[in-house]
Amino acid sequence: MDDVLTRLIDLPDTVPAVTVLDEDGNYNVYINARLSNDNRRIAFEHELKHIKKSHFYTDKPVQECEREANSLI
Repeated sequence: MDDVLTRLIDLPDTVPAVTVLDEDGNYNVYINARLSNDNRRIAFEHELKHIKKSHFYTDKPVQECEREANSLI
C-alpha cells in the first residue's frame, strides 16, 4: 500500500497502535515504540486489517470493527 505511512512513537501502555486518515487520504499508522518487535508487527498487521476492511469509511460500531481486525481471516 503506497498510502500507508508508519511511525514509531511513544504511546500510552494501553495503546499498541493507532491509525489516522489525513486530508491527503494517507493512512498514518503510529506504532507504540515501547512494544517488542513481535508486538509491533502484530499491532501493525491489526491496523492494516482496519485499512483493508475500510473501517475508516463505515458506520459499523467500533466493537464490530475491532472484532473484524482481531480475526485471523
